[in-house]
Amino acid sequence: MQGPLLRRLLIGVALVVSLNLTPTVAQASPLQLHPMSISFPTPRLGYLLSLYKCDGKTCAALRSTHDAGSSWNMVATPSRMNNDLNLISWGTYGTEYAYSTINVHFADAQNGWIYGSVPTPDAANPSNPIWVSRLWSTHDAGKTWQKIPLRPLSLTGGVVQMATHGSWTYLFGGSNTNGRTYILTTPSNVDRWTDDSSAQMGMPAGGTQLQGEFSFTGSTGLFVAGNDRGFTASARLSKDGSWIFWKGPSFEAFGASFAPIATVTRKVLLAEGESSGFVIPPASTVPPEWNSSSSWLFISYNAGATFKPLRELSSSYHRGYFSVPGLPATPEPGTILLQQTTNTSLKLVQSTDWGRTWNVVLNRPVSQVVFTTRSKGFAIVRHGTVQSDTSLFVTDDEGGHWSRVIV
Repeated sequence: MQGPLLRRLLIGVALVVSLNLTPTVAQASPLQLHPMSISFPTPRLGYLLSLYKCDGKTCAALRSTHDAGSSWNMVATPSRMNNDLNLISWGTYGTEYAYSTINVHFADAQNGWIYGSVPTPDAANPSNPIWVSRLWSTHDAGKTWQKIPLRPLSLTGGVVQMATHGSWTYLFGGSNTNGRTYILTTPSNVDRWTDDSSAQMGMPAGGTQLQGEFSFTGSTGLFVAGNDRGFTASARLSKDGSWIFWKGPSFEAFGASFAPIATVTRKVLLAEGESSGFVIPPASTVPPEWNSSSSWLFISYNAGATFKPLRELSSSYHRGYFSVPGLPATPEPGTILLQQTTNTSLKLVQSTDWGRTWNVVLNRPVSQVVFTTRSKGFAIVRHGTVQSDTSLFVTDDEGGHWSRVIV
């Protein structure tokens, strides 16, 4: 599980510092890009943030597509980000620093953000950079980028997740100093981040890194956060656009680890819940087979008001399920994609009968999955032992078959 620990704030007007840009990406020939994050504001418009080796160092590249991934164009990236990434050798990113990550999110063709962890110079020890959280934004399709200072926003712990719904963009982030986490909101065409959330949000007392996930259907939205020890925050989108308290998925009371919620229809939601082992004995309402190492599919038929056990997936951590952004994916009702873990591997599996039977569709780990239509989806696939050793894959049949994309 990934994502830095965070905190909350109230901001009226965002503070921005203009940056110089890399007008073009310095390319080796041929340029082998290693995707880190993908964002699709519309089924045809998408953005791919990648790393690549440049003279032994690490550089970033941003590509856009306007035809659903058939062709890709270069977009400028913040020069300061590239300068910072150049402080480390290729292969260091994501290996020495297990939780380092860099992400892209675009609300539309004009407005986008890059966020994550990058190295910065350490005056006391120049050969050993310090890793810090950063956030940059563009509101002119990548022609210029601005650095959003995180300290005035009390986001010293960084940004964990971003999402756009309608004309608003949301981020989940927080502070390392007070350990509080919050959802911030801005109109997508500016950086005017405010905290209008009344939901109570905490952070894990221990365990794996904090995760957060937004899900939307129609005018409604849900948010959950937590880690392998349980849920630390839950909120729902109110009619006035603010985030208010939500008690969370009902299987949380079973002692479940954090689980993203997938939207199947406006009323039907799906989640893969795994026992965290911290509620012993668990609640009397849990499935009979629930124990300290089992995994279950849970389903809601009333837009999240209650969840019911649908099907047992595993009775052992040795065949559990690993959460990454975009999973579980439900491109069609009845079709479900999850990442299964064993003692030796991670693999993407698919069911087309509500979890009764499963097939391996990618015998490799994935770090993100995005479906742009009911049939078409993209996945960032790792094919080596290094986190940055990745490729982009595409499916046109609801995840049944995948092929590599040349960007």
